[in-house]
Amino acid sequence: LKPNQVRGTIFNELDDEKIFKQIDFNEFEERFKIGIGGALRNGSNGTEVDGSLQSSKRFKRPDNVSLLEHTRLRNIAISRRKLGMPIDDVIAAIHSLDLKKLSLENVELLQKMVPTDAEVKSYKEYIIERKDQQLLTEEDKFMLQLSRVERISSKLAIMNYMGNFVDSVHLISPQVQSIAGASTSLKQSRKFKAVLEIVLAFGNYLNSNKRGPAYGFKLQSLDTLIDTKSTDKRSSLLHYIVATIRAKFPELLNFESELYGTDKAASVALENVVADVQELEKGMDLVRKEAELRVKGAQTHILRDFLNNSEDKLKKIKSDLRHAQEAFKECVEYFGDSSRNADAAAFFALIVRFTRAFKQHDQENEQRLRLEKAAALAASKKENDQVLMRNKVNQKKQQQIHCLLDFANQQQKQLAQS
Repeated sequence: LKPNQVRGTIFNELDDEKIFKQIDFNEFEERFKIGIGGALRNGSNGTEVDGSLQSSKRFKRPDNVSLLEHTRLRNIAISRRKLGMPIDDVIAAIHSLDLKKLSLENVELLQKMVPTDAEVKSYKEYIIERKDQQLLTEEDKFMLQLSRVERISSKLAIMNYMGNFVDSVHLISPQVQSIAGASTSLKQSRKFKAVLEIVLAFGNYLNSNKRGPAYGFKLQSLDTLIDTKSTDKRSSLLHYIVATIRAKFPELLNFESELYGTDKAASVALENVVADVQELEKGMDLVRKEAELRVKGAQTHILRDFLNNSEDKLKKIKSDLRHAQEAFKECVEYFGDSSRNADAAAFFALIVRFTRAFKQHDQENEQRLRLEKAAALAASKKENDQVLMRNKVNQKKQQQIHCLLDFANQQQKQLAQS
């Protein structure tokens, strides 16, 4: 705390000068190697550091110098603690591109610490002016050392690239395969083609009085099938089409079984995959250039081993991507759309929506049929119960009539005998 910050606090009541008289700080300095540049002189009213008398009672070290902006200095201090490595070990690992000594996490941390051009310039000027480097903060000393590492940004980028390469390939490859697989299966599906044929027939029948027959339609029209309602508003055109397919073409009900990977393809942004592969190629170029700059040594061996193990993987994923792009282009054009600005995620999401809507409307149709059958059965049972009730009433009336007739006959016999 500064002097103006201790006013009114407990520290304003403390006097550490009396502690100096009770503790042997020479032994303390020797034990902890703190390198204090002076000693407290007994009997003085102040503290003398390097022969100069200070006005404060506090024992002070010479103020450290920092060429870093305050927030940057704080962030570097935090990052140094996370690194937990001496600067010499860090620099040696960077020079040798050694991911065993310098973890990928630490590489990414160092990439944020790389001195900017302005910071490098400040450190150079500080050295040219022959100022005392020992006065720099530990963070500045660390940054000064980093600023002297040749091509540090490039070397860290290469280490980051090599450390992430396998994971990047494993992330990109399934996305490429899902686009290729979904495009091929959709184009080759006979059942989906037959479903579209039925949709086209219904569309032409509905619009026969308005215009001439349509020879095809945009797949986006599949989303509108639920919007056209029956006269009683209880069902949609899709309900009717699905019911017709169940009744007349039941083999088409499971058309989605011929579509592979459309769900996954609907979540893939193809343009992002292309950008990711391009970044992989840029990174590989960086590794190649670094290998060319290093003629001999273990560092070159590390780079050559990586290139030998990774270049073929990159070639394959580039080849797979070209195949996926071509398959998607052919698929989109096969269904009557332009492939120029086609969005793979949006295209396959449309197919997924239609597939789910088809299943949902089929279930709703079946549920409606079950309810109608149950209602008809209930109505039939009610009618049967009413018939039985009427029969029972009529039977009871007949019994009453028979009883009356028997009674009348008995009366007549009695009168005749008398």
